[in-house]
Amino acid sequence: MEKKVSKESNWIVNFDQIEDSTRRNYFSVLPQEERLMEFFSDAFVINKPKGRVGGDGFWLHKHDDDVYLALFTCIGEGHLASMMIRIYMNALKKMVDGYSIDFPGSILQFLHREVQARFKDKNNILLNTNANVGIVKLNTQTKQMEFAGANMDLLQVHGKGINVIKGDDTQVGETREQRSGYSSNSLEDTEDSNFFLCSTGVFNLIGGPEFKKLSKEKLGDFLREKRKTPMAEQKHLAEQYLTAWTGVNRQNDDIMMIGFKA
Repeated sequence: MEKKVSKESNWIVNFDQIEDSTRRNYFSVLPQEERLMEFFSDAFVINKPKGRVGGDGFWLHKHDDDVYLALFTCIGEGHLASMMIRIYMNALKKMVDGYSIDFPGSILQFLHREVQARFKDKNNILLNTNANVGIVKLNTQTKQMEFAGANMDLLQVHGKGINVIKGDDTQVGETREQRSGYSSNSLEDTEDSNFFLCSTGVFNLIGGPEFKKLSKEKLGDFLREKRKTPMAEQKHLAEQYLTAWTGVNRQNDDIMMIGFKA
């Protein structure tokens, strides 16, 4: 006897298949962690979306002795934020293929203009095209580093303490403000330091003894304690720390964290 399947059951199955496909597409567009290890002497990436897909992404590129690393947090959640990840990745590919742009600040400006141009006639009020972005450029021979951030900072952890390299306050994307540019910060003293790029969601985690958002100072103190530990182990310890900070509370945002040595 043939078993009847309800329309509701079919809808659930189809929806699950779409969700699984979207999740695969989201992770497939991002570089593998092994690729990060090819570019840096020691590194890790933590990527924990709040749901099945995330709004955090990262990008890697090498040109001669220069390595470029970008982390971006697209504003919003779920499929729309994941779609913006692909748009930002495609814009970066367009830049690499067709333009000679060297400085991290110039890359941010390029992204800003590309996204503004693409969505200048946008009428979908649900789609937020803005993103917080941090970009690092490292010369693998001289170890000189440059950083530019659009509403994102770079954490430098060394024996003397924590150094927060500040980015500009304005996001990349569809903002009414016409920016003349984003500033690039030069770092020459990169020896014996660990560097960390964190998505907005890391510092949106609520928990701890006072039920507050995780601060850069709190996270920096923890990372400084572990700074002599290999990055692979730091990844495991950082995941434990973020879980412990959240405690019984739910993860309230997408999380991405990249740690590396110059």
